[in-house]
Amino acid sequence: MERQSISLSNIGFVFETSPNDIETKDIILKWKSLHPEIPLFEINDRSDIPHFEHEKGSRQWTMSKYHNMINLRNSLLKRVREIQPDYYFSLDSDILIKNPNTLELLMKHVDEGADAVNTLMFMTPFDTKFPSVMTWNNDENNRAHRADSYPLGSFFEADIIMAAKMMSKDTYKSVNYEFHIQGEDLGWCQAAKRAGKRLYCASYIYTPHIMHEEMLIEFTKTGDPREKVIFENSAKI
Repeated sequence: MERQSISLSNIGFVFETSPNDIETKDIILKWKSLHPEIPLFEINDRSDIPHFEHEKGSRQWTMSKYHNMINLRNSLLKRVREIQPDYYFSLDSDILIKNPNTLELLMKHVDEGADAVNTLMFMTPFDTKFPSVMTWNNDENNRAHRADSYPLGSFFEADIIMAAKMMSKDTYKSVNYEFHIQGEDLGWCQAAKRAGKRLYCASYIYTPHIMHEEMLIEFTKTGDPREKVIFENSAKI
């Protein structure tokens, strides 16, 4: 965030946290103390819902966990609607913002007509089979799948976006998270579709998804080799 082309004096932060996660809160509060120019910085402890930690090396999602995530994300939306910023960037805490122009580029896409736009990451630790976009099946089950290929490395319209979403003011004010059997991000995109919103992926902006501690250690040494593969392929499109 310090390297973003948008000044910290123009960025507010709102966190939903676990009361027991003292270490995380200490880290972000220490960082805030180094940046008094930040105009808004809020930490909301959620003792009213159960918090969970994924087992190392795996992610096991259940219906109750999805409902918890809906609760957390809608709580953030509620607070954002009270603040009414020009844009809302919903960011999962295990996504790293690497490109210093990320916020500026996403805001530009919103200014040009996108209702919401996300960046590219992968939802598994190693391969490129599961990018951060999906496609509706358009059947009675209202489920979604990942197509055989997407134009990764470019800017394209997508049915479903996730994990790092820049929203316009009208979008964050009118679209809630809701339940979907495949996750709350799909529930949000389902609601956005009903509202007639157009969603896009700025897949030329790569944001590494650090899913566990070992991945972070490896990333600090060698980066994410998938980034190079994607941009080499995009140059051939």
